[in-house]
Amino acid sequence: MSLPLWAVLAGAGLLAALLFALQILKARQKRVRIAAAGLWAQAARVAPLRVFRQRFQRWLAYLLILAIALLLWTAGARPELTPDRDAARHVFYLDASAGLTGRDDFQRARRALIADVRATEPSRRAVYLGDATGTPLLRPGENIALLTRRLDGVEAQTRPSGFARFVAAGPVDPMAVPSQGERTVVHYYGAWSSGVAARPATGTDLVWGYLAEPVTGNRGVVALGARPAASGAADRADILVQAVDARGAALSAEALRFSRDGRDLSVQASVLPGGALMIRDVAADGSLFAVRLARGDDFPADDRAALRLPSRGVLKVALSAGTPAALRQVVRLDAGLTEVAADQADVVVRRAGERFGAGRPALVLTGTDGPAFRLTYGQAEDAPDLAADAETLGLADLDAAALAQRTHRAVSVEAGSGPRRSLSVWSVLFDDGRGFTASADFPVFVSRSLRWLSDPEPWIPYAAAGTTLVDQSDLYGLAADRRIAARALNGDLHLGAAGETRIGDLSTTVSLLDRTVTLDAARPRPADVVVVPVRGPAVDLFFSLLVLLAGLLLLLEWRLHQRGALA
Repeated sequence: MSLPLWAVLAGAGLLAALLFALQILKARQKRVRIAAAGLWAQAARVAPLRVFRQRFQRWLAYLLILAIALLLWTAGARPELTPDRDAARHVFYLDASAGLTGRDDFQRARRALIADVRATEPSRRAVYLGDATGTPLLRPGENIALLTRRLDGVEAQTRPSGFARFVAAGPVDPMAVPSQGERTVVHYYGAWSSGVAARPATGTDLVWGYLAEPVTGNRGVVALGARPAASGAADRADILVQAVDARGAALSAEALRFSRDGRDLSVQASVLPGGALMIRDVAADGSLFAVRLARGDDFPADDRAALRLPSRGVLKVALSAGTPAALRQVVRLDAGLTEVAADQADVVVRRAGERFGAGRPALVLTGTDGPAFRLTYGQAEDAPDLAADAETLGLADLDAAALAQRTHRAVSVEAGSGPRRSLSVWSVLFDDGRGFTASADFPVFVSRSLRWLSDPEPWIPYAAAGTTLVDQSDLYGLAADRRIAARALNGDLHLGAAGETRIGDLSTTVSLLDRTVTLDAARPRPADVVVVPVRGPAVDLFFSLLVLLAGLLLLLEWRLHQRGALA
């Protein structure tokens, strides 16, 4: 907390008056001879313990205690001395992104920021933290003491810089916006490459307050992604990894270490054109796959990357005795499907009226008295998107006119709600060997329908900080997963800093994976990018000095009292 100068002076006056009154009301010794114990009450009335003296004598004691009290009061009130007035509006930006994660760069940038802010007029400055939202740290007119407190515990995050967007958008606080014709000075504290990428508007000057030193020979992981295995195995994934050195040359597999759920893993990697590594047929079992540099460096933000693989396995399907032969053949030929008994199945196929596999998601073959395709969603699911799911199942590619002509029925798609997922389809579409079952769309429809019924987790191919979450679940016959789409903003779901992120009940691991940040961390800054010298003290010397002086005076008072020179 900080008080204005008038409040500090008023408080000092009140303290002086109060201490003067207390100094007058002193306990003093007086020798009284009493003949009998019963005369104590009368003696106390005649000679009270505390009385106001008519003449003030203890000036040394009063001045000492007054000086100590005033020093502590001034230190606690923390009045801020106003620097020389400046015609410009100053905006300070501490870039808490990956550029300041090396060594002690963030702490050094923090000290330089506080020193520069302290030397700027309070009413003409504003301070912002370069986090995901550009948090205001100090508004115009606020005391510097608030800045140091608000920066306590703040650290740089592993994510790309947002300084260019901040400069383009302008300060979020209306009080920090300059008036018409007023010059603005933006002070930047971070990595030089992020600073030069900004394009200040006309009338805005960019000043370098602190720039991180380059990390010579920096290396880092710049790509980590997964896709369904090219081998066709439904429970496997192919993983792409790339790490580069300071010149951008790809590192070999020997320079990297791989792990799964924290346990080291030995892999066989093939080298792709461009130097990227491909690790094939990794089990897609929901585990955390990580890659790190075998030898780290002074810029740890890109030394490691991790990706949580989707939980994928062969889908267990149970077929009732009434299942058409064409549908049985698709299940038998699809490597991602396997036929099991009803009590072991993930989904079942049966005709309407059968009790086969009751209680499990089912593909039900019905008569033609209802819609050709009816999707039933679970009661606990979010509002369904029928159009998206129809496209997911491949229904958008069906020749509805041909099916209607062949069945003499209007072909439609409807949706409903039930205790669990199910899909009802006219059985005549499967019984006609010359129509739907003979088309190229038929095996696609069967495979996608059975997987839709199982409601699998979404497939996230990569998760890079500062980018939009990519959902490629349709690689397995699924459209954008509803659990992700429901939480997206304007169709996008932005990923923040590296680390574990939860999207509802979905856990996602985000990594930096930024080639530009990795290469720029090793590049020396251009000659025309010069840091402006710090103009003010980096620590609150005024507060520290006052407390030190108060402590010395307390020690002096104690020594004088011990020697009998002070009452």
